[in-house]
Amino acid sequence: MTPKQYEAVSVRQLSAVVDGMAGTVSDARMRQLRMVVGMFDRAVGREEMPGRASRSAEQLFTWAAIGSFWDLAVDGELRARARDVGTRLPLATQKVVLGCLRLLADRVVPGKEVRLPVLPEPAPRATTSPAQEAAMYRFMVDLAGQVPTGWDGQSKEVNRLFRVRLLALTAVVLDTRSRAGELAGMRVQDLGEGLSSVRVARRQQNGAHLEPVEVVLPLGEEARVALGRWLPVRAELVEGLEGARDALWVSVATSRRGEPPGVPLRAQWIGVSYAREVRWLNAVMAGREGWEPLPAGLEGLRRAWVPPEEERVRVARVEAELAARPARRPSGPVAGPVVHGREYTYNVLECRCGECTEAATNARRARRAAHR
Repeated sequence: MTPKQYEAVSVRQLSAVVDGMAGTVSDARMRQLRMVVGMFDRAVGREEMPGRASRSAEQLFTWAAIGSFWDLAVDGELRARARDVGTRLPLATQKVVLGCLRLLADRVVPGKEVRLPVLPEPAPRATTSPAQEAAMYRFMVDLAGQVPTGWDGQSKEVNRLFRVRLLALTAVVLDTRSRAGELAGMRVQDLGEGLSSVRVARRQQNGAHLEPVEVVLPLGEEARVALGRWLPVRAELVEGLEGARDALWVSVATSRRGEPPGVPLRAQWIGVSYAREVRWLNAVMAGREGWEPLPAGLEGLRRAWVPPEEERVRVARVEAELAARPARRPSGPVAGPVVHGREYTYNVLECRCGECTEAATNARRARRAAHR
């Protein structure tokens, strides 16, 4: 495909910088970076942008240019399709554009502090408490052995199979805090002897271009019992199906596209199935003493991780060390399971993954903006 020729010198230089990043970032990030180059192409030359923004890529990263570019972008004035122009960018897309600006600034003006826009802090994601998780687990244990009616018009047997699978999946998530993509990648052979453990291919947040790291995580008694119920069901579902013998999580009913039961579940449908069951569970349990509605998302369950005793001891030790000396800023992620995407994890646990670095940067910028 012939590279697009941009009129402004600054945009051509910026496009060359992006081309030089091929192989160092994921394909998805490359598409996002090229999207931002296109947005700059549509911004340069407008009356809102300073005239010198067309001279060089460095001029695109002055605050006069960045501020004007950001206002135009957020208001939807730089969209590629004419019919979408004027439609405000959603917050998720704003975050993508801001992340691309940060990457580009590091390469176009390395070593120079570039003022970038500050996004509003999102509301914290709903997570489950240990009490909620225990109540959910007990209730689903009861349901897994029953044949409830009145749910989505499915047969009693299909309803039972849904809940046998959900019980096993939820128990595994509670023990491993795996993402939907990690669950979709699990195979039967990843389970340890006696269902005492499971091997998980962990991938760093925003690290689709990086090789996953395999870790073996222990499973508790509840997960072993739940998997013991699910595996015989799963074996019957996949019998006679090609390409599904190894997948740990498979469908239990014919899909809307006509796929038979036993087809491996994709990450998207693992999340959809969980959300559907939790909404039903909240409706059934509404009004019962001690019940709090659960967040209808697998991510809320995954992020509600409570550190084990040894992790709490390690955190206390790190905090004591930081109190006694200036904080270090080493590079590289912290070993061990931590809650990412928080300024605390960046400052105290010294995690330098992309998610924690971005959270800490946004927090610092927000504080500086508040004092201006």
